[in-house]
Amino acid sequence: MPSLLTQTLKLITVVLVTIFIVGGAVQLLATDSYLASEYRKADFPPDPFGYTQQQRFILASTNIHYVRAHLPSDELSKQFLNGVPVYNPREVSHMADVQAVFQSVLRVWQAALILLILLSFIFWKKGERKALTSAIQSGGLLTSGIILSIALLAIFGWQFWFETFHLFFFKPGSWLFSYSDTLIRLFPVEFWFDGTLTISVLSLVGGLLFALVGWRGKRVLAEMRT
Repeated sequence: MPSLLTQTLKLITVVLVTIFIVGGAVQLLATDSYLASEYRKADFPPDPFGYTQQQRFILASTNIHYVRAHLPSDELSKQFLNGVPVYNPREVSHMADVQAVFQSVLRVWQAALILLILLSFIFWKKGERKALTSAIQSGGLLTSGIILSIALLAIFGWQFWFETFHLFFFKPGSWLFSYSDTLIRLFPVEFWFDGTLTISVLSLVGGLLFALVGWRGKRVLAEMRT
C-alpha cells in the first residue's frame, strides 16, 4: 500500500505532466514558423484594409517577439507605418496584458519542468518506479481528456469558448476591437480558431505519448519482477 506521501507526490506529478504538455504546446504556437504556416494557408483571410502579406507577417512577428521576449511596454507603441502608429493605445494596453499572461504561463511551465525532473529523481531513488510510471500514464490520460473536451467545446461552441477564455484572463471588454484595428487585421478569429485546434492536437498527441510511455514503463517493471 503506497504511503500518503507517495500518493501525494504522485498526484502532483499527474498535474505537472498536464501543465508541461499543454504549456509546451502553447509555446510552439508563439513562433514565426507557426505564424508563417497560418499565413500560407489558402483559406486564411486576407487583410481587407490593405496590408500586404509581407507587412502583415513582419508586424505579427514583431508582436509575437514582444510577447515572448518580454520586451519593454513601449516596444509596440513606437511602431509606425507610413507615419501612422501601428497600434492604438487600447491595443498596446491589451498586448501588455497578453505579455503578462504569456510570461506567467512560461514561468509556470518552467517550474513544472523542474519539479517533474526533481520528482522523477525522488521516485527513482526511493524505488517508487511503479508510482512514477503510473503518474506519467495518468498525467497523459488526464491531459488527453481535458484537451479533447476543450477541442469539442471550441468546435461546437466557439463563441462561448472564446469569450470564456478571454474573460478568465483579461478585463471585460479589454480584448474587444474594431475590425479595422491592427490586432484584428493581424490575428483574425480564424487564427485563434486554428491555434486552439493546433494546441489541442499537439497536447492530445503529447498526452497519449506520455500515457503510452507510462503504460509501457509499468509493463517493463512488471516483467522485471517475474
